Amino acid sequence: MKQLFLSIFLFFSVFVFSQNQRFYYDYQFQTDSTDLETKKSELMVLDIDKKGSKYYSEYVFQNDSIMDAQFKKNMAAHSDNPVEMSGKQGVVGYKVLKSYPDFKINHIVSLDMTLYNADQQVKINWKILPDKEKVGEWNVQKAEAHFAGRHWIAWFSTEIPIQDGPYKFYGLPGLIVRIEDKSGFHKMELKGIKNNVFERDIFAFEFEKPIPVNYTKYQTIYKNYRKDPLANFKKAALSGQAYMVDDSGKEIRGQDYVRSQEKIVQERMKKNNNILELDLLK
Repeated sequence: MKQLFLSIFLFFSVFVFSQNQRFYYDYQFQTDSTDLETKKSELMVLDIDKKGSKYYSEYVFQNDSIMDAQFKKNMAAHSDNPVEMSGKQGVVGYKVLKSYPDFKINHIVSLDMTLYNADQQVKINWKILPDKEKVGEWNVQKAEAHFAGRHWIAWFSTEIPIQDGPYKFYGLPGLIVRIEDKSGFHKMELKGIKNNVFERDIFAFEFEKPIPVNYTKYQTIYKNYRKDPLANFKKAALSGQAYMVDDSGKEIRGQDYVRSQEKIVQERMKKNNNILELDLLK
């Protein structure tokens, strides 16, 4: 009976909200659990239509669009002017796609020069609580669940009858308006909605097709990446395909280049100890 109710609810939601909608979330996160200075904020987008949803960084998308336009302009003018970044620089490079009505999830992420498409079926066992309040302009109700090594507190609104939410969260009788883990390290909050938006090609700026893997395989790939984050890069650098130019204009190649990058990446990885899916670090 519960499954039948959810199916009817989803059909009603898709029918009522059949036009393309864009939900803007402010995502606040701290990459190093021991350092408050690593706290960041990024504008994320949840695009929803009758087929499913796409969750991605607005900052990354906008900068990719600008860089692509500049690159094409340079090509047309036979110019070698540098392509420069502008606006806020996005750091959330992954994308999360959900399909309706089964809510199958595809997690698109680049690790060590390789793009992956990890598919999974997530089941979140929500406990809906009686607590109610207002978040922004929406009346919301509280729910809690364990997911990916963290305890999450969500606030959903039946005023927006969509079972979806940011990242991989879904399955409540209303859109998730705010969600944060109990420690307060990761928080996503709805800030605005646009109706009848044009569909975006969020893969337009990818240079390769993602390699499909199941999520169990992806977990192994990610853990190996944490151990040796430059495995593929080293091969390219040692073969001469990758190099850098120092301030004096001198090219640095091979082992010297690998050593210069290893130190930087190892420090960065050490500080990236507070990822959203904490159980990936186990």
